[in-house]
Amino acid sequence: MHVEESKPDPLQGLVDAINSGYIAKRGTKFQKKKTFAPSTIAYGHGECARYWYLAFEGGDFEDYADPFAGANMTNGTKSHERIQQAIEDSGIMVDSEFKITYNDPPIFGFGDVLVNYEGEELLVEIKTAMAEGFEYRKKTRKAKAGHLIQVLIYMKILKKSRAVILYENKNNHELLAIPVVVNDHYINWMDKTFDWMRTVRKAWEDKQLPTKNYRSNSKICKTCPLSTVCSSAGQGEIKINSLEPLDEKL
Repeated sequence: MHVEESKPDPLQGLVDAINSGYIAKRGTKFQKKKTFAPSTIAYGHGECARYWYLAFEGGDFEDYADPFAGANMTNGTKSHERIQQAIEDSGIMVDSEFKITYNDPPIFGFGDVLVNYEGEELLVEIKTAMAEGFEYRKKTRKAKAGHLIQVLIYMKILKKSRAVILYENKNNHELLAIPVVVNDHYINWMDKTFDWMRTVRKAWEDKQLPTKNYRSNSKICKTCPLSTVCSSAGQGEIKINSLEPLDEKL
């Protein structure tokens, strides 16, 4: 059977040029973190004490995003802006993109939206999801673990017992509101997490570099923006376990 060879796309160079624009302003940059970020705590390297020590010290952060990841992040930002505008136009918005801070441990983040719904001021965090992921959230009525962790940290700081994670289906803009209600399990996890952050911060203040908890070829290390800095930082002087994950089964 004769299989006809596919012809090269004469405009592939144009497509490649456009794609390069998504990462043109990204890349390796020196950064020095002053606070913990709830959005980072919730994912991968954010559970690593050594990462935060090096982030507080300052170093070259590597950006591993490819054009597709860059486009996805840009799309997420634009979706947030559009949904926030819709909430404002609906007349229920109290505030948007507001600072959320804490002193001990030092935490800094931005809340997406505060709304007045049925006489209650609710924190609403906006997330986008591909159709398959959205349908899973819709079926199970459960938020993604990382999203839940971020919101729980905000809720502890704001002293709120209820919040909402609002998902948008990227394919058709359908919205799904998942309630988050603080319980004893969440309170216990948050207390441990804040204590962990205090321990990590003190290690940095005392200049005691944590030892590595992972192999260099682990998934967490491979995607860590400070993996190169970490590999040359030395063995470390103190053992600090990784942040305990949130068990959603309870």
